[in-house]
Amino acid sequence: MEIFMKVSLNWIKEYVKLEVEADELSDMLTMAGLEVESVERVGHCLGGVIAGRILEVFPHPNAQRLKICKVSAGDREYRVVCGAPNMQAGQIAPIAIPGAKLPNGMEVKEVVIRGEKSVGMLLAEDEMALSDDHSGLMILPSGIKEGTAIASALSLEDWVLDICLTPNRSDCASVIGIAREIAALTGRKLMMPEHSYAEEGAPIGELTSVIIHDPSGCRRYAAGVVSGVRPEPSPFWMRYRLHLSGIRSINSVVDVTNYVMLETGQPLHAFDYDRLGENRIQVRRAEDGESFTTLDGKTHQLSSGNLMICDGLRSVALAGVMGGLNSEISPDTKNILLESAYFDPVTIRRGAKALGVSTEASYRFERGIDLENVAQALKRALGLIRELAGGKIAAGIIDNYPGPYIPLELKLRVPKTNRYLGTELSSDEMADILNRLEMKVEKTEGNELSVVPPSFRVDITREVDLTEEIARIYGYGNIPVSTPAISSGETALEPVMTLKERISAMMVAMGYSEIITYSFTSPQYSELVKADDSSELRAFVRIKNPLSVEQSVMRTSLVAGLLGTVQSNYFHGEKDLRLFEIGKVFIAAGDEPLPFERYHFCAALAGSYQKKTWFSEEREADFFDVKGTVETLLRGLGVHQISFTGNACDPAYDPQVSAGFTVNKLTVGRIGKVSNSLAKAYDIEGLPLYLIDMDLGALAGVVEKGAGFNPPPRFPAVLRDISIIVDKGVYSEKIADIIREEGGDMVESVALFDLYEGKQMAPGEKALAYRICYRSRETTLEGGKVNLIYDATIRRIVMETGGRLREA
Repeated sequence: MEIFMKVSLNWIKEYVKLEVEADELSDMLTMAGLEVESVERVGHCLGGVIAGRILEVFPHPNAQRLKICKVSAGDREYRVVCGAPNMQAGQIAPIAIPGAKLPNGMEVKEVVIRGEKSVGMLLAEDEMALSDDHSGLMILPSGIKEGTAIASALSLEDWVLDICLTPNRSDCASVIGIAREIAALTGRKLMMPEHSYAEEGAPIGELTSVIIHDPSGCRRYAAGVVSGVRPEPSPFWMRYRLHLSGIRSINSVVDVTNYVMLETGQPLHAFDYDRLGENRIQVRRAEDGESFTTLDGKTHQLSSGNLMICDGLRSVALAGVMGGLNSEISPDTKNILLESAYFDPVTIRRGAKALGVSTEASYRFERGIDLENVAQALKRALGLIRELAGGKIAAGIIDNYPGPYIPLELKLRVPKTNRYLGTELSSDEMADILNRLEMKVEKTEGNELSVVPPSFRVDITREVDLTEEIARIYGYGNIPVSTPAISSGETALEPVMTLKERISAMMVAMGYSEIITYSFTSPQYSELVKADDSSELRAFVRIKNPLSVEQSVMRTSLVAGLLGTVQSNYFHGEKDLRLFEIGKVFIAAGDEPLPFERYHFCAALAGSYQKKTWFSEEREADFFDVKGTVETLLRGLGVHQISFTGNACDPAYDPQVSAGFTVNKLTVGRIGKVSNSLAKAYDIEGLPLYLIDMDLGALAGVVEKGAGFNPPPRFPAVLRDISIIVDKGVYSEKIADIIREEGGDMVESVALFDLYEGKQMAPGEKALAYRICYRSRETTLEGGKVNLIYDATIRRIVMETGGRLREA
């Protein structure tokens, strides 16, 4: 899974000096493995928006909720009608003068509002795309000079990089992480933020305590306390940065926790200290069946797989995921306990997935954060809270650290790395690259380097990871291009692979659409069709770590995936369907480590087969259409000895409207209408659906490899018709087979051209009429010879079917 992180270029510049443009930086990061999806310019669409001082406010004569303001903007005064609730004389506020264009595309003009002329527009933050706040006018700092352009006064012009992070680069899920990469790529020095503050409160040991009951789930928990805070709106600079990063501003305390998370990559959480039972923290597993209400107001049923943050009496947060409603920061909060912790990635991921919850915090914890940064991030947040929300910080912090970090030492072989990359870098050059990535490097004997990755690089665990880092920073574009020495040669495709391509092309030509479904599926299909225990449908290859029950086994049939696709289309109102899939099924092979893998072909036909036109009526698809699809497909593959039997002998099909089919007397598949019970299980009982299921492995052995050339006939054909009355239980294909067998090579084709079941027939009887084409490749056939074959054919049909010739 990938995640997109929005990063402000101005924010990055606080930690690393940059002399490159945004587009150049985007290319640099992308080539280093941090793909920049987009670069957006922000804060530049505010031409004509300037700072204005409100000189006077008086009521609108014709509107109770509106007021008229006299605004001074440098060398001119403006009369503006405004409805904002917070405007007062003496305030500095942004004003869009006539001609200004706002980010939403609106052009400001002189207008008359309820009979009063309004020249310009006083603006809220959201009207300038600076935040989502529309509670009132944006009030500017009093030191801003009247008439100054807002964009320059507030340093609004910026670039936002939308960076796609791969799961292994959790260290880059922060502004400092991105800045660290840029510093390594450019050779610049990384400048870290300071976190000094005065500790004016009581010793923290007198205020709270932290007990970790599950050290495997929580390797470190640090906490600080601030008393006398004021959770007011954050200053504009912080709200603007959060807005550019896609985070909504709440209040100064909560905003600091989000700001520091974005800055350092360390998630934090603030508790209302006075709402914590016994004013202390415990970290434990949830009890099975325990319920908990999170900040979003949703109540979750927990299990022992969930890690919880508790006070002395109850649970107050889902560890690493989301806080609780019972301890949230409110406007009345006076004292806070601030949490900074390291939670086990596997524990957090399993717990979050089980509850269907995903947050900015859980994303970072699931992929691994910097264990050594826990206390530093806490101190950074404490300092910012003191600066923005006031209060007194308790003396000291609690840092419960039961399993200290042990650095990993790796060996890097310089010659092997060069062979792997195709480079000729020296050990000094490699050491310099790794040092720029804040790794500790020492030279050892044998042209090797001893490397200790920093604690924030949780993804570097092997020598090959170091090789990748060298390639990234050295530059993929600097690695010489070479052509590998590969001997040329042609390998013939397996027959089934060629068969796949031919079938796919023909099915598309017949108006079908190819689909691809997951090889992982649910075992439920075998239950729905009531497959026997010995059936291949139950010979599952089970997944050891399935994402869900719906993807817990390898498929033993393509039908389940095809029905799921039909269901999805049906639920979206699509009823005219022609779909097919070619893919493998996996049959467990007893005690063998690997399953049998076979290619199958499966198709579905439903809805209208023929649309209404001026020359034809609309017709719904039926069994004979799907049978015709099989015949067209097989004959296109060069197969002509096709026979259909009466019942598919498969519980997925309606036994009255299905058939198996053979090629050269070898069973290769089945066709028919989906059974009522299976259609009901998939909620598609209102859709008559016909399926084809064919084993391509069996078919590949009898299909001609390619179309051969048949010269046009040199001798004339002799046509004969047979009309015979037989029992309704006699298959027409059986009679056609008798005609072919009796005629041998003389029979060029047999076509059933009439079926009659009318008043002139006895109950249980039908009349079938065939046209037989006789032709010899060597000579002109004589009528007498043809008559002998024809008579013999009739006698055999009568004898084997109990039928009789139909009188003219």
